[in-house]
Amino acid sequence: MKTNANLPCLSALLAAALLMGGCASQQYMGVSLKPGGADPAVQALAARASAGDKQAQLDLGIRFLNGQGMASDERRACNLFRLSASDSGGPLWIYTPSPGGGAPARVLPVQTAPPTAGLASARVWLERCAS
Repeated sequence: MKTNANLPCLSALLAAALLMGGCASQQYMGVSLKPGGADPAVQALAARASAGDKQAQLDLGIRFLNGQGMASDERRACNLFRLSASDSGGPLWIYTPSPGGGAPARVLPVQTAPPTAGLASARVWLERCAS
């Protein structure tokens, strides 16, 4: 039976990701995700934005900029515009040092999520932050 030498490393990465998932925050960009903690529409938008939804990030940023359903916060708005405008997903390269015994160190690709292009409309909003 053939074994995969990368299996222990990948198992450790998976265990770390599962442990970190249990530490998930109950807020995103200052918006409470706890039931009743904020306007339900804003909470739903924040939940989608925290999951990487580019359009939700843009929409939440516009709400922050205009103070719709929350206090106006230009810094958070610009951070959300930056997230929405940025490409994301694709492989994450993980360095694993040599385990010893003459075995080489390795760099392994770990697929984080499908590649997602940033939104052009978010880049327009982001330019306003720079000026």
